[in-house]
Amino acid sequence: MTGYRQTIGKLGEEEAVRILSEKNYGILCRNYQTPYGELDIVARDGEALVFIEVKTRIGNSYGSGLEAVTRRKQRHLTRAALLYLCRHRLREQACRFDVMSMEFSHDGTLKTHLHIQGAFGMERGNYYS
Repeated sequence: MTGYRQTIGKLGEEEAVRILSEKNYGILCRNYQTPYGELDIVARDGEALVFIEVKTRIGNSYGSGLEAVTRRKQRHLTRAALLYLCRHRLREQACRFDVMSMEFSHDGTLKTHLHIQGAFGMERGNYYS
């Protein structure tokens, strides 16, 4: 099942990059690995650095992709983003977290997508605990 999920996830990320590129986002990197997890897409939107989490579904039997970005997932993404900012000496860079929910039909065509800009933010607190 993991191979299937990875294939679906990759399909969603490919479509997300295409859509973001059409919106003039500059894609900086994809699948950025950290000890806290992976950042699916790191991009520029004007002056802002954007960390984009892509959730892909075939149908909605497991809920929407947006529902999968739980508080726990947000903490992991925040930690990963902070590490990215530190590694790239961008600590003062304005940034935000977007979520893209991609829904495909069983034949692999994109049915719908939803792009939530500023889906969540960094809260005060110790992200390294």
